[in-house]
Amino acid sequence: MARQKLGALQLFLLGILSAFGPLSLDLYLPGLPEMQQNLNTTPTMIQLTITASLIGLAIGQIIIGPWSDRVGRRRALLVGVGIFTLATVGIILTPNIYGVILFRFIQGLGGSAGIVLSLAVIADSFEGLQLTRNVALNQMINGVFPIVAPVIGGVIIALSHWQMTFIVLAVLGAVLWVAIYTSLPETAPEFDNSHAQMTPKQTFKTLWSNKGFMFMAWTQAFMMAGLFAYIAGSTFVLETIYDLSILQFSIVYAINGLGILIAAHISAKLAAKMGEYHALGVFVIISLMGGSLVWLNVVLSNHVLLMCLAFFLIVAPVGGVSSLTTSIAMQHVQTGTGAASGILGLMRYAMGGLVSPLVGLMGADSLIPLAIVIAVVQVLGTMMYLKSRP
Repeated sequence: MARQKLGALQLFLLGILSAFGPLSLDLYLPGLPEMQQNLNTTPTMIQLTITASLIGLAIGQIIIGPWSDRVGRRRALLVGVGIFTLATVGIILTPNIYGVILFRFIQGLGGSAGIVLSLAVIADSFEGLQLTRNVALNQMINGVFPIVAPVIGGVIIALSHWQMTFIVLAVLGAVLWVAIYTSLPETAPEFDNSHAQMTPKQTFKTLWSNKGFMFMAWTQAFMMAGLFAYIAGSTFVLETIYDLSILQFSIVYAINGLGILIAAHISAKLAAKMGEYHALGVFVIISLMGGSLVWLNVVLSNHVLLMCLAFFLIVAPVGGVSSLTTSIAMQHVQTGTGAASGILGLMRYAMGGLVSPLVGLMGADSLIPLAIVIAVVQVLGTMMYLKSRP
């Protein structure tokens, strides 16, 4: 099947769909302390609502990605976004933390369709530097939401209650379902390639043995784990340790989101000038600088501005890391694009789900677990990047 051409509006829709992860997390982050009090629970249990969502996002991608190779991207997207919307309604109606955790997991399962299939649709439709540019564009649109979502969430919490953030998500899910149904074409190959005759087990075995693909997948998973550690710990670090208000936290979070947007924009330009691998190295180095500043803050200082700078240097490079690792990894894949996108998502969000509860092990007033987690994942990510040298 010839590659399906996508217009600007369709690429914009894919960008929003890819943002189900940050939307599911960032919009309600300013309300976590209120949520903890309202549900009469602990910081660790509240952080499990993040973990549950990340696990759902991870598992869902490994299911929906390969399934879309067989039934098509459109059908899989409609099913996934429908599940996301219904689960969000469940979160609104549930009376306790256990119900919230359960529905957050289901919400993640459904929302994973937007993440895994937005990339699969782009990989179906483009190749080479054009693929890199459109993955970067996807990440730029995605990057807008970490900027605006916490600010909107902070305003919602200030004017209403934490459930209202999920009402907004439910309405958005319904609108996106209609947009997919009315405007997104099918881009998957018509099940006439070698992947159509392969079982899911054979497909995954082929991908897991693809060293070029897997080294990039591990690089992405470890480097982005630092972002998820930040997501899980920054609310309590900045609001509890440094006494920032909800609005101040939202502004800091938005600035870091702007950094992601800028990095995604720069990544395509750097890749065109110095090659994708070396461009990726620039963002890895910047992230390592941020991790070092976290430890400097722990050992030598306890200043809020230094902490905010450290967070910015950790978070902003994610825009470049995500774009470039995805593009490089997908260029190593010939068939089973949906499954490959699913593996990338599984590893990214499973790693995020693993590290999220670890940052709260010493309570809401300790920075040390967050610093340790960030250091470990950054070292491992750097090792995988160096092993992937072409």
